Amino acid sequence: MMFGSGTRLTVESKLEVEPDYYKLVGGETTACLATGFTRQNGTSNHTLFKDKTAAVRIENDKVYNQVVVLPTGNNGDECETESKDSSCEDSIKPDPKVNFVSVTVLCLRLLFIKTVVFNVLMTFRLWISQ
Repeated sequence: MMFGSGTRLTVESKLEVEPDYYKLVGGETTACLATGFTRQNGTSNHTLFKDKTAAVRIENDKVYNQVVVLPTGNNGDECETESKDSSCEDSIKPDPKVNFVSVTVLCLRLLFIKTVVFNVLMTFRLWISQ
């Protein structure tokens, strides 16, 4: 919120969450993403984010995100060193019970469609024979 030309008011929550850092690579471009932090200046102590870009908060979100595109010679090693957990693992495991129920529902739907088609065909056959 801006009041006048030189006063800036920033309202922040009492909860302080440190950012998680991720290295993003796409072709020849490397970027460092800081996400999930609650202070607007949460990345000020990180060497890559000093005076580069501003931290932004998506509408109605309580955490800030910030990204910086690294120069061509920088491979982003500094980004990975400060990350707590840089691995993204799939936390959803297949459940045999869910798979069984899904297949059962599919079979019942096929049986229902087959019954409807059979009844329609028998009705047409009855109408034609009269």
